[in-house]
Amino acid sequence: MIPRPVLWGLLAVGLLPHWSGVCSADAAPTDSLQYGAPAPIAQVRRDVDGDSIPDRVGDTVSVAGRVTAPPGAVPLPDDGVGALQDATAGIHVRLPEARALSRGDSVRVWGVLRHEAGLAQIAGIGYERVEAARRTPDPVPLSVPSAASDRHEGQLARVDGTITARSANRGGEYFVLREDESSDAQLTVFVSNQHTERIRLGRFDEGDRVEVTGIISQYDLSYQVLPRGEDDLVHIGQAWTYLRWALLGVGGLGLVSIAVILFLRSAVRRRTQELTRREAELKDRQMKVEALYSATDHLLRAASRTEVAGALIDLVREVLGYRGVSVRFAEDGALKAFDVSEATFTFMPERPDFNIEGDSAVAEVYQSGTTLAVEDVEEMEMDDPAAHGDLRSVVVVPIGEHGTFAVASPEPGAISGFDTHLIEVLGSYATATLDRLDREKALRAAKEEAERARTEAEVARDQAEEAARLKSAFLANMSHEIRTPLTSIIGFAEALGDEVGDGNGNTGRFAGLIERSGRRLLDTLDGVLNLSKLEAGQMGLETEPVDLVTKARRAAEELRPQATEKGLGLTVETGRPEVWARADAGSVQIVLQNLVSNAIKYTEEGGVYVRVFRENGWAVLEVEDTGIGMDPALADDLFKPFRQASEGLGRAYEGSGVGLAVTQKATEEMGGQVDVETEAGAGSCFTVRLPKATSPEAEVAGGGKTESIGEA
Repeated sequence: MIPRPVLWGLLAVGLLPHWSGVCSADAAPTDSLQYGAPAPIAQVRRDVDGDSIPDRVGDTVSVAGRVTAPPGAVPLPDDGVGALQDATAGIHVRLPEARALSRGDSVRVWGVLRHEAGLAQIAGIGYERVEAARRTPDPVPLSVPSAASDRHEGQLARVDGTITARSANRGGEYFVLREDESSDAQLTVFVSNQHTERIRLGRFDEGDRVEVTGIISQYDLSYQVLPRGEDDLVHIGQAWTYLRWALLGVGGLGLVSIAVILFLRSAVRRRTQELTRREAELKDRQMKVEALYSATDHLLRAASRTEVAGALIDLVREVLGYRGVSVRFAEDGALKAFDVSEATFTFMPERPDFNIEGDSAVAEVYQSGTTLAVEDVEEMEMDDPAAHGDLRSVVVVPIGEHGTFAVASPEPGAISGFDTHLIEVLGSYATATLDRLDREKALRAAKEEAERARTEAEVARDQAEEAARLKSAFLANMSHEIRTPLTSIIGFAEALGDEVGDGNGNTGRFAGLIERSGRRLLDTLDGVLNLSKLEAGQMGLETEPVDLVTKARRAAEELRPQATEKGLGLTVETGRPEVWARADAGSVQIVLQNLVSNAIKYTEEGGVYVRVFRENGWAVLEVEDTGIGMDPALADDLFKPFRQASEGLGRAYEGSGVGLAVTQKATEEMGGQVDVETEAGAGSCFTVRLPKATSPEAEVAGGGKTESIGEA
């Protein structure tokens, strides 16, 4: 048999004739090194000074040999690292772009010699593959002590030993291999994270006797053996060999069949149990939903907050089966416990009221309107965990703006997600019911207020009607009782004046004073009676076409003597011979007499102007004077009964103060309006607007008719 060193030498020599026919995988190096015959790997790794670092670190070198592990196949954390071996030694090579190389290929590599983390390696610049039959070098049999030295670093070796420890780090998994448990020398079998699925160290435990085939390496002064695949790591020993062959042989099929049967049986059992559990769970959920659906009618029909709280507690206890239930309502800025099930206090103490604006968990649920679900209270950060007693799990849901609703249990994780959803549904039902109760309360209050207001209005109406009746009766009596003697007084005064004649005595003068005073009193009485009838709706007004021009001229003629007596002019101005208004003839006469007589009374010099015209669909009467006028801010008071520009005992002008009130009321009863423009010292202008009408002839031709306003 040819010795192995001789074979490696022949291999190295045999590679030379084929290099000229191999393609270069990379461009030529950029330095000045001229490549000749490759140096033996042992020479490249030579360490003369004994510092465990090759002397030629940093040099560009060239080596050749067989690939024992292609780039990336060695289970190191760094990508692209492989191993090369010749007859003299082995070395690690970094060739990131040499993915086409395979185990057993003949190859020549050149690059820079490096030494990193205790590992000697060539940082490849280029490589050439030799066209030779692929053959992986046989692993060198080594003991653990001999493998744990730099003599065999980079070589493919086979080492057997006992596993004494297992562990893992960020880079991957490993176990410690010793010759035997009493030996000091140790070797690490390391598999990086990117190779753990391929090599599967989980098959081995401490105390197993194993055989490892791999590349000897060093990392941070720790010697390692790096297996390349699953077959590089196997158990050894008679017991294991017998069992392995037994499993692979006669008993293999039976064991596999039994395993399959047991697996299927276990899977079927697990699946059956899972289906049974899920079926029971679905059935339980269905029963809960149906029970809640049937029982929530009482909650939705509750007539008070007390009934709402009681219904919530009963539903949770009877349908969901939880003992701890509490309902809090918002009152006076706090969430106060309104109703709590007695069973709650068996595992937790009574809790205080919570400030609505505070930072407690219950207040946060109320403020945010979101549910709080705690599976284990002990895992929460709390100031005083003992304050919760034996409470472990809890769900708190908001009840709108009314408060909160909580379900608690002394068991951690006792309230399922499905039950939490049902509790939220109950909270929404309670919110709807309490909102309804608030609306009903507001409606009852509004109804009671409306009923009270209606009753008061009826009483006031009855009182007003009685007052109006009494006033009408009084005025009727007064009209008769005052008018009768007053008419006699005026008549006797006239007769006395006629009998005395134009004598120079006082008798004639006194008779005239009596007559004027009587007529003044009669005018006042007529004004008060007219106002009273207008306000009571007892003055029968009949609207018909009324010629305002004719009415204005007649009123002017009747009152002209008064104007002449004061030296005033009284002028009627009209742009057309007729201006028809739909009004009551008697009321128009009253309006004109009041306005013209007032204008004469409050004018000392100048004159009074009565104008009749049409404007914007209205028939307009305008009475303007050059009298005293008044402050415009006080003009609105002119139309109030018994109000005058001058009032009190020292007033400068006579009158009852009801004329303008009658004028405004009569105008409004006819569908018109009265406005005034006045200025102190510059006079006043009263404008009466009445609905316009056509002539009586046109009314008859058009089928018009007289309309009645009020009652006689």
